[in-house]
Formats: sequence, C-alpha cells, structure tokens
Amino acid sequence: MKNQYSIVGLIILLIAATFSISSAQLKGETFASAKASKSANITYTFAKTPGFIYETGTNQYAGICVDIMKKFEQFVKSKYGITVKANYKLVSGDTFAGMLSAVKSANGGVFGLGNITITDSRKKMYNFSPPFINNISLLMTQKTIPSLSKMEDMKAVFAGMTAYTIKGSTNEIELLKWKKAYFPTMKLAYVGSFSDAVNKVASDSKAFTNVDFTYYLDALNDKKPVKRHAAGMSASEEFGILMPKSNDWSPILAEFMNSGFLESAEYKAVIRKHLGESAIKLLESVK
Repeated sequence: MKNQYSIVGLIILLIAATFSISSAQLKGETFASAKASKSANITYTFAKTPGFIYETGTNQYAGICVDIMKKFEQFVKSKYGITVKANYKLVSGDTFAGMLSAVKSANGGVFGLGNITITDSRKKMYNFSPPFINNISLLMTQKTIPSLSKMEDMKAVFAGMTAYTIKGSTNEIELLKWKKAYFPTMKLAYVGSFSDAVNKVASDSKAFTNVDFTYYLDALNDKKPVKRHAAGMSASEEFGILMPKSNDWSPILAEFMNSGFLESAEYKAVIRKHLGESAIKLLESVK
C-alpha cells in the first residue's frame, strides 16, 4: 500500500507541476528597463496561423508577423541601442482564445502574433500596434454546395447546414449577424481553431464557416475540396500586433510601423513571400 500511495502522490505532483507550467503568466522586460540595460528579453505568444506565423521546424517559426517583429528588433537596436532576445511561446492547445487569454494576463514585453482583428472592445483590454494588413473574411463550404451570390438566399441554399466558428471571434460576430438577418434557424458549433473549422468544412458537406482569407488560401494549397462564395465576403477588418495593457513597448512599435516601413518595398516583399501572388491579387481586388 505504501508504494501505491507513493505512486499516487507522484502523479499528483506531476499534474500540479504541469498545470503550473501551462498556466504560468507570460512576462517580458519593459522598455523602461531595456533603455537602462541596453538589452531585453521579450516574449512572442501565438496560435499557429497560415501566412502569419507557422512552424518550419522544432521551435522554429516563420511568417509575416515573425518578419515584422525581426525588423522591429533591428529598428530598436539601431535607434535605441537595445539588443532584443525574442522567445516564442506557442499557447497551450494552439488556440486563438488561448492566445487572447495569455496576452491579457501577461506582464510587460509580451506580444501576441497572428490574425488578430483590431476592435473597439478589444482596445479596452489590450494595446494594439497600428494595423499592418487588411483582412478579407470569406464564406467557405465544400465545393459541392451551390454558389451563394446573395445573402438573401442563404436560408434556402444552406438549409440544414451548421456553421463552425471560434467563440468570441469577430468571425462568430459576423455569423450571428447573418443568422439574425438571413438565416434565423442557423445552427452554430464551436471549435478551438480556424484550422479545425476549415477541416470540418473539408470533411462535411453540411458544414460551413466564415474565415480569414489566409485560411482559405492555405486550404487551396493543401488541395482541400473547398470553395468561397461571392456573398459573405467582407474587407472591413484590420489586423494588428496584440499587447497587454502593461506593455510599454507599444509607442515604440507604433513609431517603427509609422516610420515608413508599412509603405516600403521591403514590407510588400514580406507579404508576397508568405502569402503569395494569389493573396496579393485578392487584397487588391477589394481596395
């Protein structure tokens, strides 16, 4: 019995240790501290997002956000003489909601990366960088579904179908607007990530979703049997880098982005590198 109790106790300790690690508050050095020491350890936290931040190897990442923040680090070194060491932290469960929660509870030099829409409600809880790209959200189904050319036909064309989305996302808000205006009997189901929503659509002809354009392009690249519909496309959102309210790097990041970087050929090369020509054409088509 003694050995059994010892084993049970060890398991409890391991579970407690795992919980402690997974729920630990993310931290990063403040800009005020970095100015004095001329060095800073900062943290980038994220859920993997096609084009914006994705895995290239074990604990190795690339994407638009990665390249932007590398350029930011160079700017900080050049103008303020501060050497930045960046630590990348994939959120537990790799979920968008988990990333939002991690940034909200973080302290100091922590930055949330990905397809994060700037909204008035989020501005009350977070700091945001200036917008670095416009988003296009798309209505997506399997290829077999008849094309929806106007939202007024949604109730008939999508009868019996279920919408998959992330709780608390701007995509959910858009779906709820559609439900109220065009499809009162619409059923909603929730998933942990937009990739889960795309996979559900690809495997189920009775599923549809509203996703950011990079997920649609990624699905096409993976040769998934999906299509976008002319109805339901929106280009009213902007993406930014997310920060906790305690992050005093926010004005410095804004200074960098407003320095001409977002209008530069260098920035456009970053977009083309990670999203490709199809994305460039799609973005230009809604200007």
